[in-house]
Amino acid sequence: MSPAHAPSFARCRAMPSPSDLPRPAHPASLAQLWQWAEAGWLRRLDAAFAQWVLEQDSVCHASLPYVVALLCALEGRGHSCLQLEGLAQAVPGWLDWSALGDEAQALAAHQALQQLCAQLPADATHWLAVLDSPLIERVQADALVQAAAEAGEPTAAAAAAADTAPPLVLHMQGQRPLRLYLRRYHDYECGVASALLARARPWPWPHPHAHGDAGGAAVAEDGPAHAAWQAQLAQVLGGLFPGAAAAPGLDWQQIACALALRQRVSVITGGPGTGKTYTAARLMAAVLAMAPQPAALRIRLAAPTGKAAARLSESLQAALHTVFSDVQVAPPLRQALAAIPAARTLHSLLGAQPGTRRLRHHAGNRLALDWLIVDEASMVDLQMMAALLQALPEQAHLVLLGDKDQLDSVEAGAVLGDLCRDAASGRYNQATAEHIARTTGQALPQPLLATAAAPPLAQTIAMLRESRRFGGSIGQLAQAVQQGDAQAMVQAMAALQAQPEAQRSVHWQEEAALADARRVIWPEEQTEAAPGYAALARLLRAAPVGNEAAHQRWVAQLLQALGRFRILCATRAGAWGVDGMNALVLELLRSAGLPVKAQGWFAGRVVMVTRNDAHLGVFNGDIGMALPGPQPGAALRVYLADGQALSPQAGAQAAPASADAAAIRSVATSRLQHVETAFAMTVHKSQGSEFEHVLLALPGHASPLLTRELLYTGLTRARQRLSYLSPGKGIWQQAMAQRTRRTSGLGALLHDGPPQSADARGAVVR
Repeated sequence: MSPAHAPSFARCRAMPSPSDLPRPAHPASLAQLWQWAEAGWLRRLDAAFAQWVLEQDSVCHASLPYVVALLCALEGRGHSCLQLEGLAQAVPGWLDWSALGDEAQALAAHQALQQLCAQLPADATHWLAVLDSPLIERVQADALVQAAAEAGEPTAAAAAAADTAPPLVLHMQGQRPLRLYLRRYHDYECGVASALLARARPWPWPHPHAHGDAGGAAVAEDGPAHAAWQAQLAQVLGGLFPGAAAAPGLDWQQIACALALRQRVSVITGGPGTGKTYTAARLMAAVLAMAPQPAALRIRLAAPTGKAAARLSESLQAALHTVFSDVQVAPPLRQALAAIPAARTLHSLLGAQPGTRRLRHHAGNRLALDWLIVDEASMVDLQMMAALLQALPEQAHLVLLGDKDQLDSVEAGAVLGDLCRDAASGRYNQATAEHIARTTGQALPQPLLATAAAPPLAQTIAMLRESRRFGGSIGQLAQAVQQGDAQAMVQAMAALQAQPEAQRSVHWQEEAALADARRVIWPEEQTEAAPGYAALARLLRAAPVGNEAAHQRWVAQLLQALGRFRILCATRAGAWGVDGMNALVLELLRSAGLPVKAQGWFAGRVVMVTRNDAHLGVFNGDIGMALPGPQPGAALRVYLADGQALSPQAGAQAAPASADAAAIRSVATSRLQHVETAFAMTVHKSQGSEFEHVLLALPGHASPLLTRELLYTGLTRARQRLSYLSPGKGIWQQAMAQRTRRTSGLGALLHDGPPQSADARGAVVR
């Protein structure tokens, strides 16, 4: 918010004040905040925002600069707001300043954090006094919930109006303060909630205005036209899920498809191996089978990162092959399915503009599509979800795929987690249960039915509950972590110890030394099952020169080998963090005779893109390897395999097509300014990726970063083999006992509004 907007805040001065406490000037508090920023405990941005607040309201309460600096700092750590009740007790779990530096620095950091917490009010009256400022707008939370439930999708005019509003928003419940927001995150939450709740209203596919006609009459869900539509859908789903009727238990994949065709938003959540992309493939087939003109239907696929987009395309192609082999698919439908474009990143789909935060597609220039399937939805942050929902055409259907138990997005928000808050309990109303029965022949058991209040969004969510991939040791550990069952973990580990060493898919070692990490990264007896990074070294030494076809095969082999093994860490700093593990790999590569540099570019350097560059077509999270070109003396380029073709442009070029490397592209190293070495990466950054073998390296001390969700995400990145190493003892127990706690008001907006009645029968738009 620019200081130029300050005059527009004057209207907020008229709000009644709960207290007439004196308001001194606060140069000392500002100096202290800047001191903490210089120490690295706060960001400079956090202190700068507090300084701006003081410049705009020089007579604010003495604690307000600390509060707004904390709000800004926690937004940088993924929280969309401050939950005011119990904040002082929660802050030490979110800001682990004592983990930075040596023992003396840790003591100073601990004392500084205590000082910060001492500035936070202890009760509602004190909070109201601190937050009495023209820079803070007060709104009643209940009114927001009601407005979200009743409003349509957000408009560009509403977004423009926010530019002249106060930069901070306080949610109130009567006279009790609840949550404090930066204005834009308040607006994101309200916009996302309004759009999702609008899309949750029944709107069966296909509808007459499927291609942009805004007309359409309401048809009762229990009317004859709707019954005919359900009968047609039942026939289509019966053909796509031929074994569902005879299978024991509920077929949640079929139920997910039945729900997705009922309204304009649906969520399919489940862990690894539960069949999310298998379900999505059959959903696409069902959508096309129901469409009057399948060839004209515009289905698009997207994911948050290039790697996730590539995996979505690959997984859906494999799933479609099973559709074609399992059921009879008419040639026009087969052609329409084959014509669906490859998945793109959300940034690419929305048209990210180089050098700006602007997007080509927005509320005033909607996307040209009818259905959008977004994978790895847990990685989609609040701002991106708001932008996506604004850019969707009114008639478009949105399908979100993701694992609600994974880590939340790197940026602020926990959208999928907030959406799926009650996914396990179902809370389906009678109308939804009848729809499922009529279209799938399956009867929901009583525990999954709503007894009274039935949130509208609960009717859009299907949780896949049976994993077909993780039946072994990795699956047992992941399930125990997911459920927070430490006893089950102990039993699974005991079973591991009983297995012969050669047959173990999991190696679990506490009180480990770096020498143990060396043996995993560079095993003395290299096997095909667990080659570590030694396989990369062998391939790097065999670089072909002067033969373009051989070079292309070599690059493809290196990128395939790179995808087999990865080191995942909870933290960045320290010997067991990303920095230490990367340094260890470089040392091992150097010992193998490779020309490795501690800084800068060298052949074989694995890098991760850390900032979106739409001009080059690379996005945050993309992984590549620096390699020489095919000709003698060729400069290094970064080669990436992300499943997306790239037209030659401005320093980027597509690699020649071949059976081995059709999707490989390269970018000049001089064009990549924002990358980091990535032999090791954080668990957070690994979301959307899977590797045959994962080394999960956790530190030897407790940390707020060590949570159940982090442990679960790290375990489930491994497809076949997992090595867990930590120099500490009991670190995994501490992680299991600690949940990721992102503060957000989105869940309340989505689920706590006016509920549908238990039967919730009404009109649908047709």
